[in-house]
Amino acid sequence: MRYASVSDIGGRSRNEDAIRCVRKNNICCFVIADGLGGHGSGDAAAALAAKTITDCFRAQAEISKDVVYAYLEAAQNAIAEKRASAPQYSRMGTTVALLLTDGRKALWAHCGDSRVYRIQKHLIQEITDDHSVAFAEFMSGEISYDDIRTSPDQNKLLRTLSDGSKFRPEISEPIRVDEDTKFMLCTDGFWEYVDEDFMEKTLKRCTSPRRWLDKMVERREKRAPSDSDNYSAIVIFM
Repeated sequence: MRYASVSDIGGRSRNEDAIRCVRKNNICCFVIADGLGGHGSGDAAAALAAKTITDCFRAQAEISKDVVYAYLEAAQNAIAEKRASAPQYSRMGTTVALLLTDGRKALWAHCGDSRVYRIQKHLIQEITDDHSVAFAEFMSGEISYDDIRTSPDQNKLLRTLSDGSKFRPEISEPIRVDEDTKFMLCTDGFWEYVDEDFMEKTLKRCTSPRRWLDKMVERREKRAPSDSDNYSAIVIFM
């Protein structure tokens, strides 16, 4: 298994994304989070969620829906406790996306609009549904899928790790994977500027996760405005 990652400040004054990659008992846990709340609380929320999830993984490394729900619930509880600890954290929250895999099977989960892409033989087979107003508008036929990227409602999130009221994580069933399977986890600051057609076309010319990720970052840098959001991504090749 090979992977590459990036987390960049973009055009903002601080990076409120967090990423973690941890291995135990031949299982890898990949986590990406995009903090919300600003004024220092967004980066604290993302870091706390990512750390809590990987700490739980180290204590119980298992590819199981129930176990992953427990990871996420622990992260939610940690954020709720932090929110109550001081006024500057009272609005903190974060999206999260995670992947567990041992190279033979995989399971993923998300809450918010950080995405998980599953790719097979250079073609995207599955993308997690954004928990956002814009995605709901796409599902109702009001906008196209590509319009999600530019919708003014894209950042209005329906599910997050925050005060608990929006804690409704979506967890996949475990699936079998093989050497042709690839995954990408990324925040909205990344996928807003890198479309799926470019992902697939570029992947066909890249034999390593670092090369593919670098090509997508180049695309993102060319298309994003100077004041664009932070961006983070993890690419995994089985």
